[in-house]
Amino acid sequence: MKPKKWTSNKEDGGFGTLILGEKPEQLPEKTFISLTRGEGLNFVQLAINNILTLMVMNQMKKAPGLLYAELIGELKKGRGTGQTMTVWDGKSMPQFRNRNNHGFAMKFFGWVIHRKNTKTYYLTYSTNGTIPTVSEATKIVKEYGKFYDGGVLARKATPPAFGKDTKTS
Repeated sequence: MKPKKWTSNKEDGGFGTLILGEKPEQLPEKTFISLTRGEGLNFVQLAINNILTLMVMNQMKKAPGLLYAELIGELKKGRGTGQTMTVWDGKSMPQFRNRNNHGFAMKFFGWVIHRKNTKTYYLTYSTNGTIPTVSEATKIVKEYGKFYDGGVLARKATPPAFGKDTKTS
């Protein structure tokens, strides 16, 4: 198997996108997509987020079951937005999510990102056989994802019913 490698893409409307692997043309039957989005991050939150992201990116290269990943970031008017999409074969995501650098980052990340100035979204769902584009992923996570407004849970996740085994997170 070819080793996974991060590449940079400056397309998609000026977003800075980091991509891990090649987008598969066909997906396994049991494929999950995980989306995370944070909006309104200030400079300090962005700096901490970047450090945590760099730690997790290394772990992602070695994660079994991770088929593809995109990390998107944007800075406008002094506020940052970050979005992560990972595509997983089967149920290997929880093992990755809860261990090593990602496990640490999740514990620390909540303290950093759930603040009065932010809006955050989280969603894991069974795919319908396709990987969404950046704009589609944004729309999906904002419409169906668990939503925190200013650090307060405003809505629980209600994933799109693309597959029979829809999972929430």
